[in-house]
Amino acid sequence: MRKAKKSRQPKTLTFFCWVFLILLIGSIGYILYEALQIGIFTSTQLMIAGGVLALIGVLFACLLIKRFYHVWTKILVFILSGAFSLICMYGGYYIDKTNDLFSLVVTNPNSDSNSGDTQVLNSADVLGQMAMTVTTYAMHGSNITNPGDLNGKVVGVMMSADEKGTTGAINQLNNAGAAFETREYPSSFSLVDALYANEVDAIILPEQFHDELLENANDFNKYNALTTFTNNVDQYIYYEPIPEEMRNPADEVADITKDPFTILISGADSYGNINSANRSDVNMLVTVNPVTHQVLMVSLPRDSYIPFSCKKNINACYNISGQQDKLTHTGFYGVGTTESTLEDFLGVEINYTVQVNFSSLINIVDAIGGIDVEVEPGLEVETFYANGTEGVHAGTNHLEGERALAFARERHAYLTGDNQRIINQQLVLKALLNKMMSPAMVVNYPGFIRALSTAFSTNMPTKQIKELIGLELAGFPSWNIQSFTVSGDSDMLYCPSLNAVASVVIDNQAQVEQASSLIQDVIEGKEIDVNNPSSEPNVHRNNSSNQTTDTDSSQDQIDNSSDYPYPGYTDPGYTDPGYIDPGYTDPGYQNPSYTDPGYTDPGYIPGEDMAPVAPQEPELPSFPVDTPDFDLPFEEYDN
Repeated sequence: MRKAKKSRQPKTLTFFCWVFLILLIGSIGYILYEALQIGIFTSTQLMIAGGVLALIGVLFACLLIKRFYHVWTKILVFILSGAFSLICMYGGYYIDKTNDLFSLVVTNPNSDSNSGDTQVLNSADVLGQMAMTVTTYAMHGSNITNPGDLNGKVVGVMMSADEKGTTGAINQLNNAGAAFETREYPSSFSLVDALYANEVDAIILPEQFHDELLENANDFNKYNALTTFTNNVDQYIYYEPIPEEMRNPADEVADITKDPFTILISGADSYGNINSANRSDVNMLVTVNPVTHQVLMVSLPRDSYIPFSCKKNINACYNISGQQDKLTHTGFYGVGTTESTLEDFLGVEINYTVQVNFSSLINIVDAIGGIDVEVEPGLEVETFYANGTEGVHAGTNHLEGERALAFARERHAYLTGDNQRIINQQLVLKALLNKMMSPAMVVNYPGFIRALSTAFSTNMPTKQIKELIGLELAGFPSWNIQSFTVSGDSDMLYCPSLNAVASVVIDNQAQVEQASSLIQDVIEGKEIDVNNPSSEPNVHRNNSSNQTTDTDSSQDQIDNSSDYPYPGYTDPGYTDPGYIDPGYTDPGYQNPSYTDPGYTDPGYIPGEDMAPVAPQEPELPSFPVDTPDFDLPFEEYDN
């Protein structure tokens, strides 16, 4: 009796079996390769992941090769193996984009665009580079939201101001399918004016010129509202060497996974290029102990009146070294000046710096689709003073990038001013973290990585950043994260950076000492509690802030040498010799125009007139106060 022949599988199914098998092997190999390249996973993690992926791959391979009686069973295997392959490729793509964040890719100096010869810098080279951004703007209501919408349009440019960046931006738009006419303008002011007047459909603006727009903004030209009135159509990024006076090498720890370290987060009040010299409006120290898993965040008021230190780069601020000024003004002389000033003021060592600016927050928030913040009743704002955008109401508010920035900057609308602004910044940060951990990040992740790659600048080497992430992935430790804010009292004192008197904050010295001690406790591995700090003072703190600074004798001096915890404190047993009670009359004082009808001078001789003695006016200290030129950073515009 003849045996029945096995039914042969159709050639079409056999072909698809091999296609899906090759796709499966390739996708598993791709994600393992990218996981190995990024360098943040341990050998054990890679072995486990590789083993699991290999087992799943073998299972699907067997199912693909196996012949099934029903065709629909084979189709189901195709669908499942295809879905698994796509997940692997998607994961590999995300890992690759994340790796791009660490490995800085810069334009070769001999290349005219980013789409050519590039080189990947090592951690030492990263310190010498800064991102330069060129943005294409179009007005709201123009229906121009992406490069393709520029076809047949007129785009304003300022080629003479930044030929390299503008040319690169035009090439990037052309590569995206945009064909348009360009029109040259001589300055950023005429360029923005042309956009507002609808002379052009869009403009290409090198962001290093955004600051001059803000400095010259008023209610008529509305240069400060450019990002509020427009759509961000496209951004082109290239890299240039950091100027010598702005360089700030890190004071690296030996092993970042074991040694405690402190990071300065400096937030500049500017758009565009992060490494430019601008006010440092956010000044936060983050101290991390990777062994005890403690993190302490210390914030200081932007207007803290403290002595400037230039030990990181004396050439950056030699003319102001040792003089007292507002902390925010240290940003004019580079982040190294901000770092060394805080080091001397608090008596701590700062190992690394992270710089961010306005554009950072706008781009990140927009990239993840906006954030939701909760506003308590009584803290509603109808319109933000910072940029004129719509304010917030009590309850949940969905904020896009521009409004999130305004919310984080706002202080004039609140009675507590800077204190509420710090709270708002914490709310924005919390909302960002919540959104980044939401399922929506699956779709927004590539855009988020692109925004993050230009959102901050740091001098921490790439290798150590990866080691820190690897530490987190190795065990997902539970971190004890605490925050502490230094406050103070307002005053009006001379600021050398402005050559004028300005509003400043005299920090609460008790809180300064507490902040310094808390930082030292984290470094020494002690468990901290900001509500119950150690009673032992920080013997490492540099008390230079309490010494008389070498300044012009005509400047106001802050004497912190008393035993008072802070300037606003009064010892119950202490009487200020300079204090005059408003309801008190000095018995030795004679009013020249007053004669007491019942008073007889015991030494009075009739017939002789006695001239009344006028009180002596106290001699006030004098110092030169010149009206600053228009191009100086007026305090009235500090937001």
